[in-house]
Amino acid sequence: MQSIPSEDSSSNVITAHHFFAAHGRRGMIDGLTGAGLEVWIYPFQILRDYRIGFRYADSSSEIEGNALLSRVVYDSDSITRVFIGSDFIVHERLFVPPDAPGAVISYQIDSQRSLEIVVHATPVLDLMWPGALGGQGVEWKDSLNGFLLTEPLHGYTAVVTATSQASHDSLANVAVQPAQGQQIGFSIRPDSSGKAEVYVALNPAHAEDEGSVIQALKRDQDRLADKAKAAQADFQGNNLLLKTPDGAVNRAFASAETALNQAWVCNPDIGCGFVAGYGPTRPQRRPQYDWFFAGDGMVAGDGALATGDLEHVRDELELVMHWQDKKTGMIWHELSQSAGFIDWANKFPYMFVHVDTTFQFLAAVREYVRSSGDVPFAQSHWASIESAYRYSRALIDPATSLPRIPAGKEGGNEQETMADDLGLSTSWVEAAAGMADLSALTGHKELAEDASLAERAARKAIPQRYWNSKEEYWISGHNTQGRPILERRSGPADAITLHLFPTAETDTVLDTLASASFQTDWGVRSVGAGSIGYDPDSYASGSVWPVATADLSVAFWSAHRSLQALGLWRSLIPLSSLDSPGHMPEVLSGSFFRPQMESVPEQTWSSAGFLSATVHGLLGLDVDGIEDRLSFAPRLPAQWDDLDVEHIRMPKRNVSLTLHKGDQSIRLTIQNSGTPFALEFRPDLPLGADLKRSLLNGRPCTARIEAAPQETAARVSITVPAGKSTVDLSFSGGISVIVDPVHAVLGEKSAGIRLIRTELDGKHLLIDADVPTQRRTRLQLASNWSLSDAIGAQLLPGAQGHAELIFPEEPSNQAEYRRAHVEIAVAR
Repeated sequence: MQSIPSEDSSSNVITAHHFFAAHGRRGMIDGLTGAGLEVWIYPFQILRDYRIGFRYADSSSEIEGNALLSRVVYDSDSITRVFIGSDFIVHERLFVPPDAPGAVISYQIDSQRSLEIVVHATPVLDLMWPGALGGQGVEWKDSLNGFLLTEPLHGYTAVVTATSQASHDSLANVAVQPAQGQQIGFSIRPDSSGKAEVYVALNPAHAEDEGSVIQALKRDQDRLADKAKAAQADFQGNNLLLKTPDGAVNRAFASAETALNQAWVCNPDIGCGFVAGYGPTRPQRRPQYDWFFAGDGMVAGDGALATGDLEHVRDELELVMHWQDKKTGMIWHELSQSAGFIDWANKFPYMFVHVDTTFQFLAAVREYVRSSGDVPFAQSHWASIESAYRYSRALIDPATSLPRIPAGKEGGNEQETMADDLGLSTSWVEAAAGMADLSALTGHKELAEDASLAERAARKAIPQRYWNSKEEYWISGHNTQGRPILERRSGPADAITLHLFPTAETDTVLDTLASASFQTDWGVRSVGAGSIGYDPDSYASGSVWPVATADLSVAFWSAHRSLQALGLWRSLIPLSSLDSPGHMPEVLSGSFFRPQMESVPEQTWSSAGFLSATVHGLLGLDVDGIEDRLSFAPRLPAQWDDLDVEHIRMPKRNVSLTLHKGDQSIRLTIQNSGTPFALEFRPDLPLGADLKRSLLNGRPCTARIEAAPQETAARVSITVPAGKSTVDLSFSGGISVIVDPVHAVLGEKSAGIRLIRTELDGKHLLIDADVPTQRRTRLQLASNWSLSDAIGAQLLPGAQGHAELIFPEEPSNQAEYRRAHVEIAVAR
């Protein structure tokens, strides 16, 4: 098997504690730099602390491999580690087949002298936490030319073998074992071309032929590798393709799609679905979140749905329903990969604990059905959907029309014991609305009416129960004594997206969330600096969650605050390359740019949130398969002149969109592979611009300006015929405010401007921003209007139609940020 990485791979120079994982549907190889590898074939950990060394054939000394590890190279189907010695280079390729219970670690050696690879590992063959077996054994078997791992309870066995083994350790029955447990070791010599392989395979229980799986793995490894590459190519060919002028954005989006696909796991006892994330095993046999969480899986499904991966969304929802509590209708919280071997539901307190996942389920089914047009899915699973609604309805307090959290259960906030919370109540609005739509689509009129009434009642109750007029901020919830929890939290963003509070109150919250007390260069803090309970190094009381940052960016876009939304969305881009490409961390510190100490390095919903925010927020793409309508409302950086979006999946067609911006014009080119459909096109324009002309395929069409205080857009509603069509818009005037992107640096504090408000008020442009005190910063302005007489900052004219707004440093100011209010005279 060729182990040299392909030309389209990406690589990282390794750093301390760098995590990497080679993913398969049925297993994984993972590890940290400086430590050993783990090999998992679900639900078993087969090996841990897999390490290599190098030994010249004419020497007895071993050279430690980790000391020579220099680079990690990522392909979509494998990972290659590069070891560089004084006169040799070794490429180690980690490959887990997509659908086989095995793993292959292959080596390509380029050495001037004869070189052996020495392998050390600890055999495990035990279940993922909290399952556990006993009585494991390991022995060398000449018939397998490898080590056989055994366990007597269920009769599973595993095999570890290699090509061209030069020697292997004997396994003595001694009274004193090594502190780390019994180890296996062997050395391998490469063939004449410098190649060698190590194979790991899991046999089924009570396998008669212990070598059949390992032999099939050896025989079929090239075919399995080709199958993995073909599957990735098919995945990329069917999912959304984004091309922008920013290469970092293109790479982040494509790699996040791949990361989401790599989170799809198949467990022989549980089924297939999205796992919540990957990380190195902590004291127990638990590779962090490498098991199934219903809530996380549905967030991952949102990202998959946004990019057109309808099949995985459907299968995820079916997995959720398969393990639903059939008596109550409650949706489960989490399933360990060892759940098939233990009484997970009854003897462990993890499965049915979160009430919010049942609300989330109803909204997720509605979004899948609406986007895909797959009404038969709802009809065939109606019993599960209705029972989930009945469970949810039973949690509603008649006195408030909002849900209460039963004793012994949790809402969305695991950190506090609460009787009710704003996030759960917001989820109930979405769940009731989803149930109303699903009931109407499937002919359940009475349920539709009941759910609609419940949604309206909840909408009316939320601003009354969760607004603190004294602090002019929302209330997170109430504790079990009924006292309000007053810490200033940045979520739930959906309360903004769903417009649950009056406009004035929403604007107040958004101004606060846009400030430096909440925003950092790498995302939004969960609790604002200066708030009750703020701790920037905590897990959830001031730290930065990428999934929450993504959600809040969409909320700002929904409130027509594109500049603030764009800043939040941009902060996610560097996270896609902290560890493996596309895999974003779970949580970061709120004070410095670094992962928080408890953070999982590859958190699935972080990558999924970025995908959803890009598609629904930045691009404003929404597919309505029921109404056969596509919405496209791009809110792009002013510097971008071109955009391509391909493989937009609609029920009866695939659609591609190409956008080109001129000085005062926009052209949209549409490729429609199927029948006509409705298109709502709503591009952002410079603030205050006027629309001059609109054409569809060269003929006049109706368009209008939609103006909000901080946003100006054009709207065109058309029917798109089959084939190629163009929409041309021309406009005049307006101002574009450009915030320079800030590239967060590990270990550094925030340094970027926090734009709070940007409005045109008659003949003045008004800007409120939090600006750093210890460095000079700027905003760029682009307009063919005349700008002059700036108050609150220095206005410097630039090239034609451009100017800079300069905020000087204030070294004597002890605060990190100060509030700036700017007024600029505008002559149209």
